[in-house]
Amino acid sequence: MRMVPDIALIGVAKGGTTALASWFDRHPDVAVSRVKEPNFFSQDVDPSQFSKAYRNMSPALPESYWSEVKLRPAHQDFVRDSARYARLFEHAQPGQKTLDASTSYFFSKTAPQALWEANSNAHIVLLLRNPVDRAFSHFRMARKYGMVKGDFLSVLKEDAALPGIWGQNENFVHLSLYAEALGRWQAIWPAEQLHIHVYEAFFQDATSSFAALCQSLGLAEMATESLQRVFEGQDPAFPALQRFFMQHPLGRTLKSLLPPALLGNVKQWLNSHQPLTLTGSERDQAWAFFREDVNQCQALLNRPLSLWS
Repeated sequence: MRMVPDIALIGVAKGGTTALASWFDRHPDVAVSRVKEPNFFSQDVDPSQFSKAYRNMSPALPESYWSEVKLRPAHQDFVRDSARYARLFEHAQPGQKTLDASTSYFFSKTAPQALWEANSNAHIVLLLRNPVDRAFSHFRMARKYGMVKGDFLSVLKEDAALPGIWGQNENFVHLSLYAEALGRWQAIWPAEQLHIHVYEAFFQDATSSFAALCQSLGLAEMATESLQRVFEGQDPAFPALQRFFMQHPLGRTLKSLLPPALLGNVKQWLNSHQPLTLTGSERDQAWAFFREDVNQCQALLNRPLSLWS
């Protein structure tokens, strides 16, 4: 059986990985996993312990999915069966490299070794984003789905006091603390197979950055139009009402009963036309949660992260 994956896009969460995976999906030399985030190698992540709110927003794929002759694309699941994981790459053609884009891998304590044992010739791609911006983007998404109450700084403080467990807490702070995970990956994977990019620099010229990354992965040059960052979420105009429709059983039922055309109008009405932003003071206060970790990351990478300051 062919060893998979050839390329693992491991994160960070809210660090541009969905956009990057969509670009790889257009590359003729790459076969992206049918489930974009199968999370197969995060063996320490236990889906049975996920919170109800997390399961509402990220339900497991139904059993019927696996009976499909040709698996359709899906966004996320926590695949635990090796035969099912192999099926996610059945569409790969001879000569194509397989790619798994699961952001839980960077956070996971078991994924670096598990991936190494599966395919020690694989290449690992990691995008590191300014930790305040990553946490704020995550906060905006959670607010959109009715997962949090309160302002960004109060939520950060509450979140920092909780244990970092995937699927049980939002982990706004824990997922923006990179040093421990970075050291874990560096301890197992050779530098020439570990492709670490800074989000802010990578997306300054996405087309050139992507071309250089493809070259480093042994992929043919691909003619592309200007690549766009996509999937940036919108903010709710009425957060309490948004929580009702997204999390309350009655609200979820009412939402499911709306005709598609009316549902689209309701979604537009619930969305704010002004994106939520951070003030300079809020950014400075949030930075206190991450300053020491960034110093550790600079030492591990042996390069400055001045784009974040």
